[in-house]
Amino acid sequence: MVTAQVLFTIMGVCTRLGAQRLPWSEVAAARAVLGAAVAIAIARMRGAPLVIHDRRTAWARSICGTVAMICTFYTLGAPAIALGDAVTLGATSPIFIAILAPWLLGERSGRIVWVATTVAFAGVALVAGPSFRLSGRLSLVSLLGAVASALAMIWLRRLGTGRSGTPRESPEAIVTHFSLVAGVTLSVVALPTLRVPDLEGALFLLGTGASGAFAQIAMTRAYALDRAARVGVWSYLGVVLTHVAAMGVLGEREDPIGLAGSALVIAAGLGLTWSGLREARAATLASTPCQTGR
Repeated sequence: MVTAQVLFTIMGVCTRLGAQRLPWSEVAAARAVLGAAVAIAIARMRGAPLVIHDRRTAWARSICGTVAMICTFYTLGAPAIALGDAVTLGATSPIFIAILAPWLLGERSGRIVWVATTVAFAGVALVAGPSFRLSGRLSLVSLLGAVASALAMIWLRRLGTGRSGTPRESPEAIVTHFSLVAGVTLSVVALPTLRVPDLEGALFLLGTGASGAFAQIAMTRAYALDRAARVGVWSYLGVVLTHVAAMGVLGEREDPIGLAGSALVIAAGLGLTWSGLREARAATLASTPCQTGR
């Protein structure tokens, strides 16, 4: 998951730079198409199957993921909202995961989830508040993308693990299915404004597609290995990295209030992690039989 967040940060920077030369939809379509190509190539190298057994769940994951991708690239490519703010709002998806997981996955959530939710959305208000008049619509699109991403990750958790706890679908198969659905959808969206990129634009498209594809495979593997709420919280590392990259690479100025909001969102995620670790430890102790000496 850490590897995925580093790659997603690179994808965000390439998207913002690429959107200065090309329509956001074209950048997003390149990301999806290249994602499918990379997933298929890795599957060939590893000998991993590309067969999907649970097609209903796979389609639910791919449709939600496509909606999330549209929202994400629309905001990443919009200069009216800072890159770090767009990523912070999108990174609220683990909060939505923790809220929805009890109903959709049967993974219980305690009181800490509701406390974390309150803190996280206070952070969202601080992030979106100072620039809401200029980018309020973009902020709402980011939050819509976060909800769609949360649903996609929940279906991903169900899709990636069988009844015995072993992986049921290969990460490459899941990513290929999603990338093909997103690629076809975004290619249709991009057709009316399609442009031929210059060399620099082509490099940004390649960087966006390659980094996003490998990040997707790493993230898919992470969700197949552990509980959705606990794994998803590591996406907050991407928030920190993106803020740093926005300042260092793009030269964007960070608003102190927005940074405070980002800190609250991250703190909420850390609270969920702490709660998840405690629950996992308690479950392990409860399932361990008592041992007596001879």
